[in-house]
Amino acid sequence: MARQIINDLSLVERLFEVFRTYGYENSSISQLSLATGLKKSSLYHRFPAGKDDMVKAVVVHTREQLQRYLITPLLDSKEAPDIRFSNMLSTVNEIYNGGRKNCLLNVLNIGDTKAEIRALLNEGYMSWLEALTKLGNEAGQSEEEAKEKSEHFLVVVQGALVIQRLTSNTKTLKKSLQREKIEFFR
Repeated sequence: MARQIINDLSLVERLFEVFRTYGYENSSISQLSLATGLKKSSLYHRFPAGKDDMVKAVVVHTREQLQRYLITPLLDSKEAPDIRFSNMLSTVNEIYNGGRKNCLLNVLNIGDTKAEIRALLNEGYMSWLEALTKLGNEAGQSEEEAKEKSEHFLVVVQGALVIQRLTSNTKTLKKSLQREKIEFFR
């Protein structure tokens, strides 16, 4: 029988899509196996603790992507704050496919999320919040105002994703992001 081969990045990205779609509790080893093209035994070979190890790998990968595509560009002071914020909005829209894809933060917080996973998710959220707060400071906002607006922005994005999924209104995220572009610097 031919040996199944998949590189680590492709493996984690395929696992990510399953967890993003079904959450932790509702993702079965069969679904994960089908998505990755690996037999269950091969998945357990690579992830001895099963779904726990898989979801940890996905969350770590997601945090790395968040750092690379959102946080680092937000902190790059070569561009004006409003340009960096606009670029972030475009990236957010792309990451969530215009609101048609779930946020991992949202779906992994459903049910009984393990403390270690919750802590990893929280670190990613806090990094994004801190980067947005620094951006607001650079734009002339006080620390308190910048943090409040940053937190509001993240709540709006998460809420828009949930409401868009609930209502199937494909414009919810886009309209919310457009409003936030105005509100963040007001």
